[in-house]
Amino acid sequence: MSRTMKKKARAALDYPDTWASRAKYSAYRTANKVGPMAGQARETAVGMAGNARDMAGNARDYAGTARDVASHRFEDARYWAAPRIDHAAVTLEEQVAPRLAAMLAELSRRIDPAPPIVKRRGRMPMMVLLGGMAMGAIGFALYKRNARQWADTMSDTKDAVRGKVEHVRHRAAQTAHQAGETVEPKSDEMHNRMS
Repeated sequence: MSRTMKKKARAALDYPDTWASRAKYSAYRTANKVGPMAGQARETAVGMAGNARDMAGNARDYAGTARDVASHRFEDARYWAAPRIDHAAVTLEEQVAPRLAAMLAELSRRIDPAPPIVKRRGRMPMMVLLGGMAMGAIGFALYKRNARQWADTMSDTKDAVRGKVEHVRHRAAQTAHQAGETVEPKSDEMHNRMS
């Protein structure tokens, strides 16, 4: 539709002049729009109710099937588990029970208040202790010897440094004396020239 035709169509609409007639016209227009939507909603609701009934029937059938499958699976699990539980019982009786009995017997022996039997221990711990003490004594002796050598070295170094300091002082005094002998005649000569 062209623009001019749309303008003519708008012009052909008759708008009411009063407020009441405008409200009536607006209600009429709204009813024309809502009526078909309400019919569609009613049809959809009726269709969904039918679908819900069908789905409920399907769920009931599925539940029955699931119950049958579960009962078969449960029976299969019992057939599978029975020999394994029997094997575990035999293993427990033959292997675990004797070990547990031995541990309990050892525990009862340990907590018995009867006087303990003194066992003679081997000589190994005493040998290790004496060896450790000997190593400690050797280490202490070596430490003392090294400390003495270090003190002697420091004393020799101190004497050598003192000798060098004396030598440097002596050389400095000689150089100062020679410089004084050289500077004195030159200063007299300079003094004479200036006067």
